[in-house]
Amino acid sequence: MQLSQGPRRRPNVNITSLIDVLFLLLTFFLLTTSFMEQSALKVDLPSTQHGDPASQELRHILNVAADGRMTYGGINIGRPELVSQLSEAADEINSGRGLVLRADKVLPYGDVMTILDLIKGSGIQRFVIASVESVN
Repeated sequence: MQLSQGPRRRPNVNITSLIDVLFLLLTFFLLTTSFMEQSALKVDLPSTQHGDPASQELRHILNVAADGRMTYGGINIGRPELVSQLSEAADEINSGRGLVLRADKVLPYGDVMTILDLIKGSGIQRFVIASVESVN
C-alpha cells in the first residue's frame, strides 16, 4: 500500500511573536538594571564595618586614584580646575544629593585632607566619603 504524496509544502515559521518576546525581555532588563556611573580610574575603596549605605545614583562623584589622579564627572581634572568646577556647581550639589568622594585606600591621609579642604573651600557642604562594607 502506497500513501499518496502530494506536493511538498515548505514549513512556515512565524517569528513575529518571538520578536515581541525579545523586545519585552529587553525592555524588562533595561528598566530593572540600575545604571551607575563608573570611573575610568581604578579606585580601591577602604572597607568599613559600621558605614551608612548611600546611593551613588544621581550624585556628583569625585574619584581619586592611589597616585593622586582625579576625575570629576568622568573627566580627568587637576586641583585648580577642581576648585573652579566645584565652586560653579556648589549650589546644585548642596541642594541635590551631594558629592561622593571616592578616594583610594592607599592614598596618604594628608592628600585626603587636602582634597577635603578643597571641597569645603569650594562651598560644598553636602558630601560623603565612599567605602565598601567589610564582611566579618
